[in-house]
Amino acid sequence: MIQLSQDDFLKTGTTGLAIKFKNGIIIAADKRVSGSYVVKKDFDKIHMLNKTIGMAISGLVSDAMSLVDVMRAELQLYEYDNGVEPSVKTAAKLLGVICHSSYRSMQFYWVQLICGGVDDLGGHLYNIDPSGAVSEDDYMVIGSGSLFALSKLEDSWKEGLNKEEAVALAKQALKLAISRDLYTGDGMDFYIITKDGLEHKVVKLMETEV
Repeated sequence: MIQLSQDDFLKTGTTGLAIKFKNGIIIAADKRVSGSYVVKKDFDKIHMLNKTIGMAISGLVSDAMSLVDVMRAELQLYEYDNGVEPSVKTAAKLLGVICHSSYRSMQFYWVQLICGGVDDLGGHLYNIDPSGAVSEDDYMVIGSGSLFALSKLEDSWKEGLNKEEAVALAKQALKLAISRDLYTGDGMDFYIITKDGLEHKVVKLMETEV
């Protein structure tokens, strides 16, 4: 049996973050997948679960992608059964239940997740850990470069940021993680979700503007 340590989990995690701004949320992540060496330089770590809710993944890729598939199906089923789209809180709680159930059975997902989106109550961000614990905040980070990115967010985030300020801050935080963390790099993904819809931007490492 292959034994995975917490260090192994973090090494596959790279860096993802999310920021709440005045009219929505932004989820951002780098593009590198790595373990003891760089495996892939153009991997999507942010996935839309429906039209208004996205998820950033960190941890074992197979576990994370399995959760993406499960959540997409569950949210479609929720909408079919209830006649309305699920709120961001509902999606995050469902993720927590799935992770907690696997954790209790000792077959837990080696992942850290950010679930974020916009609903009738505004923008929301939730962090879900491997045990299924769910917490909400105005900004959050996951992965091996998270401490570097978090230092920038703690220093610069403020209530009422507009979209442009939030994108700039997310980029600065990711660039700091890329410069300090071996397992973070190879470009950046930005998913910007507002009531007006979704914007997806990809930034190469050497580019200076989103």
